[in-house]
Amino acid sequence: MVEPALSDVPRLAPGCRMTKSADLGPVLLMPENMLRLTGPGPRIVELCNGARTLADVIATLQAEFSGADPEMIRREALAFLASLNERRALNFE
Repeated sequence: MVEPALSDVPRLAPGCRMTKSADLGPVLLMPENMLRLTGPGPRIVELCNGARTLADVIATLQAEFSGADPEMIRREALAFLASLNERRALNFE
């Protein structure tokens, strides 16, 4: 897996969208699949609207979760977004 550049712009892939399930809470709907989003997952997906670079997404998360280790936030956000990219739910432009 190649790590995306911080200048890349993450955006949900065509056919994917986030919604709220009455039973499961926030979920990411993908063609023929669904992923339950927990913890900061919904916020990360929300920030990936095609208007922010990956650096912007990480900086926003670091500001919102200022009590957490900034390097841990960077690593975990990158890993989460890479996993969404592998599932073809997110693209880096």
